[in-house]
Amino acid sequence: MEEGTPNTESVSNVGDVSNKTIVVLVVLTVIISVISTLVVLAEVNDINLEKMSARAPQLKANAAPVGKVELEILPKPAHTSASGMVTFEVLKKS
Repeated sequence: MEEGTPNTESVSNVGDVSNKTIVVLVVLTVIISVISTLVVLAEVNDINLEKMSARAPQLKANAAPVGKVELEILPKPAHTSASGMVTFEVLKKS
């Protein structure tokens, strides 16, 4: 054997991880992600419901029964046409 070349037979496989372990870790990661997403969505929904229920009495108390809207419809602008003249001269290359 040459000097400086590692002996591949003596290298142990301590760092190898089995495929079953990787599959279990990926499945656990997906399950934890889905559960976390559902928890966050439930909390956001609860917060939105609390804000709406807290704001609802204020809206009813301050709501005016009458409103006024103004709308002005402007006439369509007249189509203007334009004409022009173009001069095109071809010169021979000298």
